[in-house]
Amino acid sequence: MKIINLGNILSNNYIIKMGGEFLLIDTGYPEHYDGFIKKLYKYNIHLEDISYILLTHAHDDHAGFLSKLLNNSNAKLILHPKAVARLKKGQNCFKGGCSSYLALVFCKVMKLLGKGDHKFPNVDRLDRYIILNNSIKLALEQKLNVSIINLPGHTSDSIGLLLEDGTLFCGDAAMNGFPSLNKIIIWIEDLKEYKKSWELILEISPKKIYPSHGKPFMKEELMKNINKIDNINLYPLKNKSG
Repeated sequence: MKIINLGNILSNNYIIKMGGEFLLIDTGYPEHYDGFIKKLYKYNIHLEDISYILLTHAHDDHAGFLSKLLNNSNAKLILHPKAVARLKKGQNCFKGGCSSYLALVFCKVMKLLGKGDHKFPNVDRLDRYIILNNSIKLALEQKLNVSIINLPGHTSDSIGLLLEDGTLFCGDAAMNGFPSLNKIIIWIEDLKEYKKSWELILEISPKKIYPSHGKPFMKEELMKNINKIDNINLYPLKNKSG
């Protein structure tokens, strides 16, 4: 199964062909839409070829051009039930905090660059949603020959996708690169849930992990760093915009 990355230096947008259908994992910031389309056509893939979009969680760098993509395609959106309200609001949740002082400094720089409110064009397309309750999730997994994994902690609506060959798309359950330390994502809503998600990933024992930020890596990277989660003190951010 070929994995194509249609993203950029800030975030990965993986697209995979499953039988005769394409599944896209996440979108980028709103301003990345045109670049995404250019890369899509470079691989001779058209918008009408995308049958599914899997949203790993409702953050601005994952749902930024989701509204435009749904308007210009017939794709169905696979999402966690808790993502529905977050998409409708069109803004990240500010529960929790940055996972290190370096991450805090990075978030402050992002604010200076106009990304401090973490807003994105809201999405309210129930007609296009595949909301993952137990029965729908099971039917979809059987149809696509995949497993959809709940990976809360970074956000409460975080999910990942496990392929038959052991490839895991983990969203922001982990991160590989600056300003991440030890593969730990820079924002965490719930530390206990976050560590449980790492434990689940290690239990699943994927062949390779594809994060939304940074290059793929092996599960051993999580194994050697998991106990460092216990020493994290979160640095909250104030949200004045609501």
